[in-house]
Amino acid sequence: MGKLSNSYENCVLLNMTYGPKGRGPFVVRQDGYLPGSQTFQENRYLLRRDGTWVLNLAVFALPEQEKEQFLYESSGEVMTLLQGLAGDPTIEEGLPADKSRADLELAAESTVTGLWGRIRSAQASRMAP
Repeated sequence: MGKLSNSYENCVLLNMTYGPKGRGPFVVRQDGYLPGSQTFQENRYLLRRDGTWVLNLAVFALPEQEKEQFLYESSGEVMTLLQGLAGDPTIEEGLPADKSRADLELAAESTVTGLWGRIRSAQASRMAP
């Protein structure tokens, strides 16, 4: 993995498969380290509809309705968003104040319901032009 970027080449498209004919909705995921990082610690991020990359554990902690900000109806919608993003990515790295990383990781691993459960079991594919 490399530095977190807005390049579609570094992204993985997750097909949630409950749309028409098993196509969509979609979630965009990327593993990488923060630009300017001194530690190069990699994390997993999901792309929100406003073009912000959000730490996946922070997404896990959101209420179900807020997780829908990470769903895209089509792969074309994803490509349009990514093509409009320039420069260094906008990133939200923070976790909820009342949750530790370890607690969130444990809870995320055991969750099989709701949108998070679907994200964990979604079919992933590399994005291509």
